[in-house]
Amino acid sequence: MAWRVVVIENPAKLSLKDNKIVIKQDDEVLLPLEDIDSLVVDNQQIILTARILSAMSEFGINVLICDNKHLPSTIILPHGRASRGSKNARQQLSMGEALRKQLWRKNIIWKIKNQAIVLRKNNFAIESDKLEKLAATVRSGDVGNNEATAARLYFDTLLGDTTRRTPMWYNSALNYGYAIVRGSLARAIAARGLITEIGINHHSELNQYNLVDDLIESFRPLVDDYIVEKVAPFHIGDEYDSSLKVEDRHSIIDVMNQYGIMIDRRYTIKHLTDMVVESFIEAIMSDDAEILTLPSIENRE
Repeated sequence: MAWRVVVIENPAKLSLKDNKIVIKQDDEVLLPLEDIDSLVVDNQQIILTARILSAMSEFGINVLICDNKHLPSTIILPHGRASRGSKNARQQLSMGEALRKQLWRKNIIWKIKNQAIVLRKNNFAIESDKLEKLAATVRSGDVGNNEATAARLYFDTLLGDTTRRTPMWYNSALNYGYAIVRGSLARAIAARGLITEIGINHHSELNQYNLVDDLIESFRPLVDDYIVEKVAPFHIGDEYDSSLKVEDRHSIIDVMNQYGIMIDRRYTIKHLTDMVVESFIEAIMSDDAEILTLPSIENRE
């Protein structure tokens, strides 16, 4: 099983040799394609060819290309690998409004519950209880917009930044982590023949990842928890720090190995993304939103 996340941050030339990727810099490094889960291209002087991208697609490798701020800006996904692809796509297109609204309700309930766990782990018990109450009152389609109410309370409590628009390191860190998980979900969705543009709540004509942006919601607090635990301790006292260090990015890449809980068992986020997409397919096939299974945060306290 592929397990390695490869990050290239310096100028390099990539080539292929015997189903291995050759990374040529000052030295040459050979990595078997079958071991690579994701490739992060984080330098604009890296050279790779269509042949390499095609080979990566054949091995199901997720490719993320970063911009000049070192944030993932492009996702390249394997295409047409699903044996049941057309069946899944037809079922997705036939989803009724009632099912969409119930699926979105469950997503938001799980997201708010996970946010409550993050606050409780960080000693904000009163605010955590408020989020639990909000989760318990989410209605079909979240018509009361509990998601937005919860987000304001959550980020104001956790970060002191209600809108998450302050140019500080933590916003860059969260966006980086979300992008990594988003890429994994996008690959899992595309690999099963689902249509990434057709969401259950997101429906922008300009967004080709509406379904991804729906299913990522319950994962966001898992990323938040990881950033608070693994990255924040290195930024204590950085009142005016607005950038990510190289070490930060290296740490955030490992978010895919963060554990979450599903059906009372521990799984890495990498596995959880696949499991959520599989349960989504089962839910739409059965016309039953309750079948959708979503991750919870592992509370080790």
